[in-house]
Amino acid sequence: HSVVRTLTGHRGNVNAAVFSADGSQLFAAAGEPGLFGEVRQWKVADGSLVRTLEGHKDALYSIALSPDGKILATGSYDQKIKLWKAETGEEIKTLTGHNGCVFDLAFRPDGKILASASANRTVKLWDVATGERRDTLSQSLKELYAVAFSPDGKRLVAGGVDNRIRVWQITETAAETSNPILDSKFAHEGAILNLIFSPDGKTLLSSAEDRTIKLWD
Repeated sequence: HSVVRTLTGHRGNVNAAVFSADGSQLFAAAGEPGLFGEVRQWKVADGSLVRTLEGHKDALYSIALSPDGKILATGSYDQKIKLWKAETGEEIKTLTGHNGCVFDLAFRPDGKILASASANRTVKLWDVATGERRDTLSQSLKELYAVAFSPDGKRLVAGGVDNRIRVWQITETAAETSNPILDSKFAHEGAILNLIFSPDGKTLLSSAEDRTIKLWD
């Protein structure tokens, strides 16, 4: 394996990145702690910078692209989530409600609901179209680092510093109190860092600070 291209010029650590739906663009989330957050949008083919998205007041830790590729979501240490038009870089709206860093973001496969995992030990569900908060899932005991929707959109998993994977059933509207917790499982001997579903939804992968990766049924 050889390096195809190195994309330089980011200010601060690059904490998250996501490809556009067609693979032609890369969005990289970075920023300087306590000062600002930025997303750099790169053209994959030649490594040219398309644009820089600024607006957050602290470094970015999470980024997600809607399934239709039209909306980019960013989460920051400034406790805010911002939605952007992926095509133009225009800021659409700011989602407020977390009182801790937003460490991970996940769109439901239908694109209508956004889930956010935060240092304030909650997962919040947001209506993408209106920006309204639909529900707060507050069973976690410590900071949350990872959140993921199953491919069918009916289940949500989250994990973090209390070493547990929790599973919720998410309703069509995701309205408050309509999303029951299904399972809470002690999963790792260290903080859970990433959760990823297989495309068929039958397997869940978790990685953690205990230096292991686990596959779950």
